[in-house]
Amino acid sequence: MDKRETLPPGESFYALVMELYNEKKKVGILYENSGVTRANGFIESVFEQDGKHWLKMDDQTVIAIENLYAINGKFSSDYSEC
Repeated sequence: MDKRETLPPGESFYALVMELYNEKKKVGILYENSGVTRANGFIESVFEQDGKHWLKMDDQTVIAIENLYAINGKFSSDYSEC
């Protein structure tokens, strides 16, 4: 049986995003943007705006952390597409 690593219910990707950003590791992301969207590359910055945490990729894509479904193979607990 296949298993996948998931965040505990209600947990945010913020800590993982910060870890990957600080370690300058390449990331593969799935996120909501009028449908499931992929992003790959490096996290250029992490910031807060309008009460939300955001990340900016090296290709200038800006993503709200709350819209992440998966990052580097770790999925949100409520994502069921795969």
